[in-house]
Order: sequence, then C-alpha cells, then structure tokens
Amino acid sequence: MYKEIPANAMVPQSQIPQESQPHNYNYNYSYSGDPEPQNRLYDYWNIIVKRKRLILGCFLGSLLIVGLITFLKTPIYKSAVILQIMPDSPAAIMGGRDYLSTSANQHEEQPRFFESQYLILRSRALAKRIINDLNLKDHAEFQSLQKAKVERPEDLDTKLTDAFLKHLEVKALKKSDMFEVSFQSTDKNLAQQVPNAIYEEFVTLSMHTRQQSYALIKKWLGTQLEQLGTKLENSERTLYEHGKKKDFLSLEDKNENVIVQKYIDLSNLLTKAQSDRALKEAQYQQLKGQPLDTPAIVNNPLVQRLREETVAQEARVSSLNKIYGNNYPQFQAERAKLGEMRARLNSEVSRVRGSIEADYKAAQKTEKLLQDELQEQKGKVEDLQQALVQHHILKRDMQTNQQLYEALLARMKEASVASTMVPANVAVISPAELPLQPDSPKKSLNMALAAAIGLIGGVGMAFVMEHLDHTIKSTGDLEKVCQIPPVGVIPFLTKNNNGSSTKALTTFSHPNSILAEAINHVGTSIMLSSAENPPATIMITSPNPNEGKTTISMNVAASLAMTGRRVVLIDADLRKPGLHEIFQQPLEPGLGNFLAGTASMAELLRDTGVPNLSFIAGGVTRGNPFALLTSQAFQELIEALKKDFQHVILDTPPIIDFADARTISSLMDGVLVIFKHHYTSQKSARLAIQLLTQLNVKRIGGILNMAKTPKGNCSYGDYYHGIC
Repeated sequence: MYKEIPANAMVPQSQIPQESQPHNYNYNYSYSGDPEPQNRLYDYWNIIVKRKRLILGCFLGSLLIVGLITFLKTPIYKSAVILQIMPDSPAAIMGGRDYLSTSANQHEEQPRFFESQYLILRSRALAKRIINDLNLKDHAEFQSLQKAKVERPEDLDTKLTDAFLKHLEVKALKKSDMFEVSFQSTDKNLAQQVPNAIYEEFVTLSMHTRQQSYALIKKWLGTQLEQLGTKLENSERTLYEHGKKKDFLSLEDKNENVIVQKYIDLSNLLTKAQSDRALKEAQYQQLKGQPLDTPAIVNNPLVQRLREETVAQEARVSSLNKIYGNNYPQFQAERAKLGEMRARLNSEVSRVRGSIEADYKAAQKTEKLLQDELQEQKGKVEDLQQALVQHHILKRDMQTNQQLYEALLARMKEASVASTMVPANVAVISPAELPLQPDSPKKSLNMALAAAIGLIGGVGMAFVMEHLDHTIKSTGDLEKVCQIPPVGVIPFLTKNNNGSSTKALTTFSHPNSILAEAINHVGTSIMLSSAENPPATIMITSPNPNEGKTTISMNVAASLAMTGRRVVLIDADLRKPGLHEIFQQPLEPGLGNFLAGTASMAELLRDTGVPNLSFIAGGVTRGNPFALLTSQAFQELIEALKKDFQHVILDTPPIIDFADARTISSLMDGVLVIFKHHYTSQKSARLAIQLLTQLNVKRIGGILNMAKTPKGNCSYGDYYHGIC
C-alpha cells in the first residue's frame, strides 16, 4: 500500500522552485516514441529467449511424462467387424402393407430403429451370451476377476460383464445403415474372435426377438378385435335407438324438412313485414311533422281536386270583394261556399291521415305476430339441430368403430402370415481380421502430440507470465511508463560466499568490470545532463525499499570522484542509515547529530579511502527526521558543502513511503530515481514520478538496477539496447 504524501507538506515556499523562477537546469523529458513497437516479432522473440528455460522445461516435461506412459503401457490390439443392419420391412412380405407402421412415419422411425440396434449391440444380454460362448471366465485377461471377493455369485457375472463392455465399442457409420463393432484386448486372437461372435449372436437374438414380437402382436390384436367388436355392436344399437326415439326422417337434407322450411318461410315473411312497417312508419312520422306536405296527402286525387276548387273559389271571392265589397250578397254567398270547400278539404286530409296511421299500426301488429311465430319456430329448429348433431355423432362413432374393426381384422391376418416368414436383416460387410499391430498406444502420434503440447504450452505460459508481469523490465518502460530518460542500466550484483557485499565499491576496486563501466556510463550521463554546468547537488532515491539506491549512490559518487572532481556523499536516510556500515565507520557523528545541534560541520566529513570522495554518515536522530530535513540548518549545510565540493550526492529514503525525499528534492539540482529490474512495479514507478512532478523537481533520469539477462549477466549489446 502506497502512502500518498501532500505535495507541499511542511516545506517552506522559499524552498520550492516556482515555474516563474528561472533555473540553470532543464531536465524536462517527453517520450515521443511510437506506442506500438514497429518490430513485434523481435519483441516476441525476446520473450521466448527470456523464458526459454520455462519453455524448455514444459517441452521436456511433456515428452517425459507422455513417453513414460506410452512405452510402459501394455500394447492393446483391436479388431472390428462391419455389419449392415437394414430396417424391418413387413411391407415386402404382406403385399406392400406394413402392419406395424404406415408409410407416413417410416422415415421418422428409422433413426429410432438404428438407436435400438446400437443399444442391442451394447446390451448386457448379448455380452453375457458372448462370454458364455467363448468361455471368457477362464481367459487370462479376465481371470483376475475370479480372485475378487464378492458377496454373491451374481456379482462376479456383473463385474465380468462390465469389464467386457469396457473393451467393446459400437460405432454407427454416418449416413449409412452400417455399424462398426470392435473389441480391444491384449490378446490379438481374442480381439478377432469377439467381433465375429457378436455377429452370430446378434442375428440369433434378433430373429428370436422378432418372433416373440410377432407373437405378442397377434395376442394384442386378438384382444383388441374382441373389445372393438363389442364396441361396434353397442354403437350400432345406440344409433338405432336414438333415431327411433326422435322420430325424424331425412335429417341430413335440411331443405326438405317441414320445420326448417317453415322457419325459412316465416323468416321471409318477417323480412317483408319489417320493410312494409318501416315504409308506413316513415309516412306516419312525416305526416306528424308536416301533414299538408305529406306525399300521401299531396298525391291523393280527391285532395288535389278539392285544393284546386278551393284555390279557384278563393280567387273568385277575392275578385268580388274588390268590386262590390263585403256587404254584397253575391260576395257573401261565394265566401260561404269557400268555407264549405275548405271544410271538405280539411275533412278529407283528416281522413287520409287516419288511414295512414291505421295502416302503420296494422303493420306493427303484423310484424309482432310474425316475430313471435318465428321465435317459436326457431326453438323447434334448434331442437331439431341438437337431435341431428347427436345423431351424426353416433353415426360417426359407429362408422369409426367399423373401420377400426375391419383394419384390425386385416392386420390380424397379415400378422399371422408374417409370423411364419421372419427375414434376416443383418449382413457382414467386412469380417474381423487378426490385428498385426497394436491399436494403442500410438507411440509416434503420442510423442508428436506431447512435443506440440509441451512447446505450445511452454510458449503460452511464457507469454502469460510476461503479460502478468507489471514490473519495470526495460529502459523502454522507463520512457513509456515514467516519462523520464534512462541514464544507465546496472547489471545484477552478486555477493560472495560469506554473504558480505565486497563489491559495494566495485567502481573503485574493479574499474574494468562491467559494473564499473555501467556506473561510469551513469556518471557520464550526469555530466552531460546540462548544457551549461553539471548538477552540483544530486539526490538519489527509489520508489520502494531494497532497490539498490545506496549501492548506486556510493558507486556513482566514486565514479565522479575518480574523474578528479571533489565529491561528498551524504547518508540522508535518517530513518535507516547504512553507509557507515559499508565504509566500516561509526554511525556518529552524522547528519542527524548536526541537524540536532550536537555536532559541528567539521566533525561530519569522513574519509572513504577513495581519492576526492568524502562521506557524511546518517548519525543518530532524536526527533522527527522530516522536521530536521526541512530545517534551515539543513539548507545551510547543503549551501556550505556546495562551496567546498563540486558534487554533493544524497542517499535518501524511498520516495513513496516517506516525505523526506520529496522535501530534499526541492533543494537539488537534479534527481536520479533507481528502479529495480523485475522488482519495481509500474504502478509504484509511475506514482514516484508523479510525486516528484508535483514539485517541479529537476529529474536527471532513471537507472534500471540489478538487470538480469537470460544468461545471468549483462553484455554490452544488451546494455545499450536496454534489455538488461
């Protein structure tokens, strides 16, 4: 679990370089490489070479295991007989008629037939017959079962049958009516005998089974005929009694039946009556609305004549009135005549209206009477239909029983003929032969499959392990994951037999070694990291503990000192100082004592035995290391050392777990981050760089430490390609 440290925890603002403040060093780096490698085959090949021991182990292990199983296994021989089993065809015997199935379902029955034959060939009954015929109880392959302890004698037969069926294989050949029956045995003669014996016993069992089937069919048909005859007799009697009880004739012809015909006639009369009533109702309703304009009144001849006479009389009265006035006798006579004519017209209109209303009411009564009569007749028709339906049901039941009886009687005769002619429907296409070569184990095939599986499995495991490995594996990971330039690759540093790290200062003690060359490469990168002046204060840290930052700090300091530059190495890991042990010097006085005010600067510097290289031990810390490293005294110490030394190198605690390294980094000209090969996870590496980036720290680059090649060492070619 990584500890998230606040970016500016307890660090004075004056110690943190702001983006607006200029500085002499620019270590910003951006990886611009192609995120997808151009040569993927080369990357795959590197994975295979890297994991070649795993792949070789899987390959050899697979060959060894399969080889032992194959060559130690007892040879097993196998022989097979090919049988053609044709479906039964009673139609060929009985003149084209099949008493067991119809032509419509023969195609559906064939798969079921072949499945049944397969089960018979694999049946325990057939197996027991073969065991008894060949006396397999005494055969060497099955003799071991005789020694088994069983509670009952039947249990021994069961075990023998189970063992026999394990060696028997029945396979239906696709798109054919053939079966391959094979038997496996350590005895080649027995492997040949069993399939041939199965054919003979299968034919015998098949014929016996079909004879029994015919006998059962005849018995069943006889029982069914007896029951169906009784049922047919009862249905005929029921049909006769029902027709006699209902007393109807020609019920099938509804048009000739009196009840039905009367119902039809009444329906027609009702339709006409409804039409007539609707017409008279329309006249009546119109008469009620506008009586004088009703067509029945307007078109009446008498009303028309009276209206004409009334109009003429009105004209005469109007003329006399204009000429003679109201008191003229002739005018009064003509006006009286006009009144009489109007009275006659009104009387005639009233008479016509009464006639229309009477006709409408008469049409209503007629319609009502016809409806009642039709409803009554409808009930009679329904009763007739119910009787007719029941009569037809009884008649169909009688006809069905009669057809079934006749069909069963015919099948009974056919079964009697077929029972005397049982055909053999099994033929041997290819008899079993004596096997010359064992069927298993197949040595060549097994070894080839073992080699392929071992090789594929090994390569697959190699790629899986590589995929699950989320550690820093190459300098390319530093560029892509951490976005920092790689400044060097340090090969794996071994220890001597007594366990002490005598090669901690390999750069000084063995200047021509590969490790020394790698450290010198780092020193050169530091010197060239700035276009103006090399960084004076350098902090060396790592994301996690045990990643080799102390050893690299010593060797980098020694490398710079061996070039004639004055270097001081400070053990700034106040929580767990360790430089004094490597230099075999006391812990006090050290940095902790100085920051606590119990030692002077002159007491801090110690000789290392390496020319131009001094070091300051960690000392004893009696307070909070973080508070001491953020104090003004620490800043003054760094500034004083910069005046006397060209390089001040600080070995600090891991950056993720403690805030000490982040505090110190803000005072440095450059930071080197150590990543352990196949140890530092990409997650912790990314987090460490993010913590430094928050403070705008000047990063020199990253070092890939303890790099291992597939051979255990680091060649120059691997070194410069970042493979170590």
